[in-house]
Amino acid sequence: MIDFKSKILSLLLLTATCHAGDFRSEFIKRYPFARDAKIAPAFPGYWSVVKNSDIIFVAEDLSIMINGEVIDLKTNTSLTNSLRELNKPSVNIALLKTEDAIQIGTGERKLYIFSDPDCPYCQSLEAELTKLKNVSIFLFPFPLTQLHPNAAKISESIWCSKDKASAWRAYLLNRTIPKNRNCENPIQRNIDLGVKFGINGTPSIIFEDGTIIPGAIDADRIEGQLKVSAAKKETNE
Repeated sequence: MIDFKSKILSLLLLTATCHAGDFRSEFIKRYPFARDAKIAPAFPGYWSVVKNSDIIFVAEDLSIMINGEVIDLKTNTSLTNSLRELNKPSVNIALLKTEDAIQIGTGERKLYIFSDPDCPYCQSLEAELTKLKNVSIFLFPFPLTQLHPNAAKISESIWCSKDKASAWRAYLLNRTIPKNRNCENPIQRNIDLGVKFGINGTPSIIFEDGTIIPGAIDADRIEGQLKVSAAKKETNE
C-alpha cells in the first residue's frame, strides 16, 4: 500500500513547478488525497503538510519536498517534532463503545486498541500487552480486508466464540484458528468508527486521555504513556 508521503513525492517529481497562486488551494488541487491534511506556513519558502502521523515540508513553488527532521539551528529544536506534538492525534473517549470490544483484564487503567487479527504488528503488540498489570484492555476488531482478506471472517468467528478474550489471545499469540461461527457483531461499526477517528492502520492504541499511538510499541513505552495519560486526565478533571 502506497503511503501518503510516497504519493506526494512521486507526484512532486512529475509536476511542473508553480510560482503563483495560493499554496493551499494549488496543493489540494494537484493532490486531492491531501484535502484533509493540515497545511500551514512553516518557515521562509516552505509550508508544512500534516496528515495523521505524517509530516512533510513542501517548497511554496511545489518544487521540493522535505521528508524528515527539520532543525532550527538558531534554537537547536526540531520543527518536525514541534509539529508532531502540536498535531498529536486524539479521540473523544466517550465515543468508544466498550460493548463493541473484546475485554481482556479488569484493571483500573484502560487501553482501547483497534486491531486486525491477521496483522503481524498486532500480533507483536499482543505479546507486549500480556506483560501489563492492572489494565483493562478493550480490543476493537478492525479487519483491514484489503491487506488481509480473511481477517473479517476470523474477527467474526472470534467475536462469536463463547470466550472472546481467550479466542482472541489464542489466535494472535498461538495462531489457533477459531471455529467458524456467525452471529450479530460490531465489526462494521468498529470500522466506521475507526474511519471517523482517522484510523487507517493497525494496531492503533488509544489511551484514557484520548492520545493515539499507531503501531506496535513495547510494554515499557505503553507503561510510560499510561502514566502520562493518567496525569493529563487527572489535571483535566
